[in-house]
Amino acid sequence: MKAFFFSVLFVFGLCAEPLSPLPTASDLSSFEKAPIPFDIPTLKTLWKARIEAIRSSGVIPLIDVESSFNPSKFELIDYAQIMDEKGVALIAFSPQIGDNAFAKDAKLWHDAPRSLISADAARYVPTSTAGTYPAWTSEPIAFVNETIKHVTQQHYPLLGEFEFRHYLSTRQVKRNESYRDVSIPIDSEAGNVLFDFAEKTGISFQIHYEVEDALLDPLEKMLNAYPHANVIWCHFAQIRYSGNAKRFTPSFVRGLLERHPNLYFDLAFGDKDSVYKPSNEYQATIWDRSSGKLKREWAQLIEDYPYHFLTAFDIGGDRHDELPKKIQNSREVLKSLTPKTQEIVAYKAFWKLVFNEDI
Repeated sequence: MKAFFFSVLFVFGLCAEPLSPLPTASDLSSFEKAPIPFDIPTLKTLWKARIEAIRSSGVIPLIDVESSFNPSKFELIDYAQIMDEKGVALIAFSPQIGDNAFAKDAKLWHDAPRSLISADAARYVPTSTAGTYPAWTSEPIAFVNETIKHVTQQHYPLLGEFEFRHYLSTRQVKRNESYRDVSIPIDSEAGNVLFDFAEKTGISFQIHYEVEDALLDPLEKMLNAYPHANVIWCHFAQIRYSGNAKRFTPSFVRGLLERHPNLYFDLAFGDKDSVYKPSNEYQATIWDRSSGKLKREWAQLIEDYPYHFLTAFDIGGDRHDELPKKIQNSREVLKSLTPKTQEIVAYKAFWKLVFNEDI
């Protein structure tokens, strides 16, 4: 496995040599699909070596638990170079078939992670197809069942993000798009099938679930019914309509974590100046905008439950070019935390949750 890596002097922001071999082409279609099932033990050896190469340079490695990509537009070499320059060890990339461009050709599954692993095995964790419009929203039961079939056969270590409740993004509002205004009850049949699979297998899954008071009890109902289903609730403390989310406070979340040790959060949210245009409100309620750091009570919550919070970039198929900005935002989040907690949130929590191992 050492043949996959170069011995290099790495300086944050400047890398004289690739930390891992660069892909031989930028276009994902240039690569054959990797054999299945995925050889996770061998891949873990590659991933550990990459994490250690970054860590030993004095830089905290980042693992992105939640991003998705458009397989037809993704630039492999650009991403590899940026990841090396910015100290990103791994991205858990989920193929996105829900872009509006695919609406007329909706599919239930995409094999792009096999090509991704064939092209650049050291930088990516294969993650199942994102649950987005139109496949997931039009056929939720069929989508979950197809996901379960492939994840089981191919040994995927992580499930992508399922959009149970999703407001339109600011970008979609500008484009006059309405298809991402999604509302699928989390305690629906599809939700129960998904939670049950996670409960039985231990494979974690991600949910987009807007913070609203009316949605909290159904989520707790499911967490109670499936206490061993590991759920990653994406976009921590992102509140787009504050009038609908009076209950979501640090003390409430503390109670959630005490009652439900199977609940996790990713830390993908906007910067301190991010405004959700439809409501004209700051949506990342975790920031103290006067200091530019996390609010003390939210930071303390992360300090107290560090293995329940994971770094995430939230890259999407329509915003591949935001990777440097997302990395910077994640580094800004870490600055509000103690050094020990930074290490956990940046990469150790991911490894512990996904592989049930300490690193």
